[in-house]
Amino acid sequence: MSAYKFIIMFFVVGLSGCTQLQQLQDLEVSLVNIAPATVTGLSPRFNVRLLVLNPNAQDLEIEGVNLSLNINDKKILSGVSSQIPKLKGYSETTVEIQTAVNIFDLFKLLTSLSQHSGDDIKYQLKTRIDPKGFIAFNLNKEGFLNENLLQGLSGRSE
Repeated sequence: MSAYKFIIMFFVVGLSGCTQLQQLQDLEVSLVNIAPATVTGLSPRFNVRLLVLNPNAQDLEIEGVNLSLNINDKKILSGVSSQIPKLKGYSETTVEIQTAVNIFDLFKLLTSLSQHSGDDIKYQLKTRIDPKGFIAFNLNKEGFLNENLLQGLSGRSE
């Protein structure tokens, strides 16, 4: 009978522990700006600035972020960083990630844009944000590039 009591007690303790787990709401991510980074070597690099919204009550320590930016369905920029500030609860945090350029796809993009007659240039931002102790968030955002997003590329200050 003591084994039966142990199983019941283990089950009750296990259930009470599960009630302490919080289910996190998805983070939201927006593309804020793209600007050239200081060049080291032959490969151009860009800083991609994101705005991350944490709709949860608790602060989230971030182990790392992975991003890729597709423009007109071509992967142009990609980067990772483990130097991410804590995402405070119920707040927005600016995150900057240095990215590498896929030169071949950039050349294809520039060629296609030279033939592009419209003003709308579609982008897809794919991010993976890995909070410490929780399952990673895979977030996607689509939109159209505009002058504000590309302001850093024109040499004008914000």
